[in-house]
Amino acid sequence: MSSHPSQPSAHLLALHEDVQPAESTLDADVYTLGRSPLCQIVVQRSIVSRLHAKIEREGPRYQLVDAGSANGTFLNGKRLQAPHILSDRDLIGLGAATAILRFHDPDPTVIPMTRLRYDERSMIFSLGNTPLDLTPAQFRLLHHLYQFAGEVCTRESCAAALWGHDYDPGLDADALDRTFSALRGQLRRIDAGADLIETRRGLGYVLNL
Repeated sequence: MSSHPSQPSAHLLALHEDVQPAESTLDADVYTLGRSPLCQIVVQRSIVSRLHAKIEREGPRYQLVDAGSANGTFLNGKRLQAPHILSDRDLIGLGAATAILRFHDPDPTVIPMTRLRYDERSMIFSLGNTPLDLTPAQFRLLHHLYQFAGEVCTRESCAAALWGHDYDPGLDADALDRTFSALRGQLRRIDAGADLIETRRGLGYVLNL
């Protein structure tokens, strides 16, 4: 493992006493998290696997990776389904959704206020300062994409989020396309340049925040 002294290092802050050390500077390429004392970050909890997760440097960024744990790795309350690039103040849970670590980026990328935001309390999406007036179907679709922002969501997973059943191309393809088209239209009504939903042909869709 090599250090990168020319770049400011991110760090992890423990939120509970059973996480040691209380603060860790991520100055190596890979950091391991788990119950084993051999891990760089040790969590003495029975629901945590011996080697539970890893944080890996990807250029100037860091990604969180589940290491095949028994009870899952969680980011901001959502179970991790694939490696995820960490952002400043992201909350990490091991074995449960409750956060036990907070990630801090010393040089965070500023996200313009014109971009998409979601208020969990009011369950309202906003583009800039303007709330989106979504139909229930549009909301379910956007919420699904938002949960996995930056990752590919397949047509199958989007259909399941919309209708709660397996995707049937013969029956659902047109309805799914119409919902995507209407959702994109809602975003462009507020910001004509808001092309947030990217189509990955043959794979699915990516919400770019």
